[in-house]
Amino acid sequence: MSPLSRIKVAVVGASGYTGAELLRLIEGHPLIELVMVCGHSTAGKALSAVFPALAHSDMMLQSFSADSVAAQVDVAFLALPHGTAQEAADALRSRGVVVIDLSADHRFDDPEHYAEVYGARHLFPQRLVEAIYGLPELNREQIRGAALVACPGCYPTSVTLAVAPALSGGLLSALEVIADCKSGLSGAGRSAKVGSLFAERGESMQGYKTLTHRHAPEMEITLDKLRPLSGDRSEEQSEERLTVHFSPHLVPMSRGILSTVYLRLESGVNEDQVRQRYLAFYRDEPFVTVLPSGEHPHTLSVRGTNRCHLGLTVKGGLLVVHAAIDNLGKGAAGQALQCFNLINGFEETLGLNHIGVYP
Repeated sequence: MSPLSRIKVAVVGASGYTGAELLRLIEGHPLIELVMVCGHSTAGKALSAVFPALAHSDMMLQSFSADSVAAQVDVAFLALPHGTAQEAADALRSRGVVVIDLSADHRFDDPEHYAEVYGARHLFPQRLVEAIYGLPELNREQIRGAALVACPGCYPTSVTLAVAPALSGGLLSALEVIADCKSGLSGAGRSAKVGSLFAERGESMQGYKTLTHRHAPEMEITLDKLRPLSGDRSEEQSEERLTVHFSPHLVPMSRGILSTVYLRLESGVNEDQVRQRYLAFYRDEPFVTVLPSGEHPHTLSVRGTNRCHLGLTVKGGLLVVHAAIDNLGKGAAGQALQCFNLINGFEETLGLNHIGVYP
């Protein structure tokens, strides 16, 4: 496929917050032609009626049909709830459509692990083997030319980017990650729920699913693959499981994630060594910035972007990493578009060179 070809795409599950962000980013991408938008409860409605920001659009939301999508597009973005995306993905892949799945349905390559975490068996386990985990900073070469990409969760994206350099560089004395994360309310989805009402959340912050959130196993599996080679560790350390202690919170803002990650350093590792490791690891990464010493990231600085800002603090053998992303950007739609660019051989930053919406 020519690098200059416009790629015909569909957004399936276009009426949620992630779908809306996909539509916003796609409109600014010079090599994408949006051909179809699909919704369930919104089928038959004008896109402009569902999202007034798209008043200039004359597109209509349609019911999902794998045959209809496959007849018209090259790539389908799935912004569907977990448990429902797998059927659409299998139907589309069977018809030759490239699928970028933003749900959790293809993030595990082990069907038993998927069933354990999500409480139901995966209907198409062969697709789990086919899927590539869509975190470009770790899997860039595997994503190039992939036919099925599983975009990471928003929390796992921020935590993985915060931990990866220290873990893979052998800087840690313990395979234990403590992740204290705050998310804007859009992370809970667009459906009407009492817990998402302004009166319930507007002047409040709340923890939820402490140490039981489904994203923790995703973090553990992803990070465990970054452990130093067993030859660099004792037999006891090699058999030790990496553990993520994950505590998420909802905060009264629309979008954004700030993850504060605590890591124990090997004896003698100082802040300069840590900083040099992070700078080297992300030197060529277009969307990850390691902030200068003493600076802390703000979610406002990455709002509306595909960027991640990292802040590093070391004291007494403890490394604290702050990671800020937009949960709808680098945590979802932006990362999906980054994967799309890699799949199609485009410049990775195409359509994604936004700066934060400030203030």
